[in-house]
Amino acid sequence: MRKIGIIGLGHVGRLLANELAVTGEADELVLIDQDDDCALAVQTDLVDAATASAHHSKITIQDYAALGGAQVIVMAVGKSALAEEQPMAELTTSGQAVTQIAPQIKESGFHGIVLNLTDPNEAITAFLQQELLLPPKQVIGLGTVVDTARMRRAVAHAAHLSAANVTGFVYGQHNGRQSFAWSTVRVNGQGIGESINGHRLDESQLKVQADLSGWYTLKGLGYNASAAVAWARRIIRAIFTDEQLGLPVAIFQPQYSTYVSFPALIGRQGVGNLLLLKLYPVEEMAVKTAAADIKQQLATLQELSKEGKADDN
Repeated sequence: MRKIGIIGLGHVGRLLANELAVTGEADELVLIDQDDDCALAVQTDLVDAATASAHHSKITIQDYAALGGAQVIVMAVGKSALAEEQPMAELTTSGQAVTQIAPQIKESGFHGIVLNLTDPNEAITAFLQQELLLPPKQVIGLGTVVDTARMRRAVAHAAHLSAANVTGFVYGQHNGRQSFAWSTVRVNGQGIGESINGHRLDESQLKVQADLSGWYTLKGLGYNASAAVAWARRIIRAIFTDEQLGLPVAIFQPQYSTYVSFPALIGRQGVGNLLLLKLYPVEEMAVKTAAADIKQQLATLQELSKEGKADDN
């Protein structure tokens, strides 16, 4: 039985629940939100939608104990409006949410895979792992997966090809210090510096176009949801099928002694082997800089947690 928990029923959490239910990718969903009315509304809406579907997922709401038997929990809390102010504006509110939610997940006896969609992604994923006391390979974040997809699409558009022809990764930190690792990018097997389909590609312009994708969505809607949900589903499918799918997710990378977005294989165990590709020195330095920033953010979260626990005592 494919049992998935979703904590946080904002734009992303609701859309993910809908997609998993209507496609039959989840046999059972456990939906949790700080707003009881919201959780009940989502449950009711999905049950009504199931009358037109061949799939009928069991949907449980507001029950942390029910998470104990889940294979995957998706963390989707957050205030998307804050992201319009500055990329790391959600650090404090997201950290506070983790300190409230993690003890209840632990109490449920959950021992599966956690997929974090909450921002700032790498720091919150690291904080979740520390608070849940699960092995690092079982706590992963979406990281720069969507950033990588945007980069590949920008390259494909410039080369007048399908994005399926483009490989390569964005490393570092989602919505922060990203490293567009052009050394890893291949278009039909060709390096980015070669003439591709008769075109010479400008790396700086490609980065601008990739960044604009996220900006357009955030400006027009006030949030990003569809791409994050599509890739979350892809990762969940890789976990259930033990696909060993290579993606730049937020993982603990021993080389940097912290969580950072880095290509790794994703399967039933969570994180498998890392993809240790040779980077240009400037790209490697950018990843190190991102790791240093993530460490600082995690230190801030740890200090806020200590202060909160002291106040409770």
